[in-house]
Amino acid sequence: MNSPGTELEAWLAGGDLFEESLADTEQWVAGFDADRQVVQLKLGPYKKLYLRPKKFVKRFYHHIHPLTIESWQYRRQLHMFDDFCTVDLALDLRFQATLAYVLKNSEMLSTINQHIKQLYAEIIDDVVNLELQALADGNWIQTGLIDIEKRIALAINQMLMQQQIQSQALCSLTASFNEFPNVQLGRDSVYLNVLKKTFELNEERTRELARQQRMLEQEELLEKRRQLEHLQRVSDLELQIQAQEAEKQRRLLEDKQEQLVQQLELERRLYAEQLRHENELKEMRLEAELIGQEKQSARQRLTESQQLSDQLAHQAVLHEKKVLADIRLQQRTKSLWEDNGAEDETGSDHAQQ
Repeated sequence: MNSPGTELEAWLAGGDLFEESLADTEQWVAGFDADRQVVQLKLGPYKKLYLRPKKFVKRFYHHIHPLTIESWQYRRQLHMFDDFCTVDLALDLRFQATLAYVLKNSEMLSTINQHIKQLYAEIIDDVVNLELQALADGNWIQTGLIDIEKRIALAINQMLMQQQIQSQALCSLTASFNEFPNVQLGRDSVYLNVLKKTFELNEERTRELARQQRMLEQEELLEKRRQLEHLQRVSDLELQIQAQEAEKQRRLLEDKQEQLVQQLELERRLYAEQLRHENELKEMRLEAELIGQEKQSARQRLTESQQLSDQLAHQAVLHEKKVLADIRLQQRTKSLWEDNGAEDETGSDHAQQ
């Protein structure tokens, strides 16, 4: 690489700094075959694929599938350095499947080129992204983009070759600077290098301002965090006081509840005692009433017994008087009968005489 002084002199003299790079080009030989065809032999269960030979006679069990050379255009755009620079990538890719690839993917034979595009689109994205990462350091502003173009094309060719796909890739990278549309990459590399340095200084100044702003924001955040921590401590203290007060109230409520339970228990005992006393009084009254009733019944029975005795005595006296009267009547009747008999005997005696 030339020294910056020599490069500056050559640029001021109007020389082309990339003549040597442009002269040193590499060629990738793809080896396409425009007349490449695959013969599919299908006779009953027997199947076979092979390249069509020069002297070939088609039979009814042959099917010809041409392996055409396909063109594939791939475009990307990359914005760099906060949109200060825009890089456009144009990749023109031509590819052709080989017999080895067809044998691995025989089920896709009728749409083999479309299958390759669908299968390897993301892989080409990965290859391009990997190579474009080299643009982040900004050295390409001084050295140009030719080497990166070659690397991208070579990487894609090698990747497809490993998959038995012949390819020819041509990559073109075009850089444009939004604020300097007339600057040409390569021929104005010194000027672009100065712009890059200026951009780096501005970017460094921006980063420093951003760092200071972040420090201020961090200090503000730290102060807010301290305030929040203080408020949190105050809130925790208030919560502790509230918790203590709640615990105190809970204990008071528990004491009141216990007192209420004790009071209810005492009232229950008093009520039970009162009920027991009332029941005893009722029993005593009932017993007194029963005793009174028994005494009255006894007196009534005694009276009835006395009355019955008196009645029986009276009946006995009457019976006795009746018996005496009967006896006397009988005695009187007997006496009368005796007197009548004596008189009869006396009359008879008188008659006989």
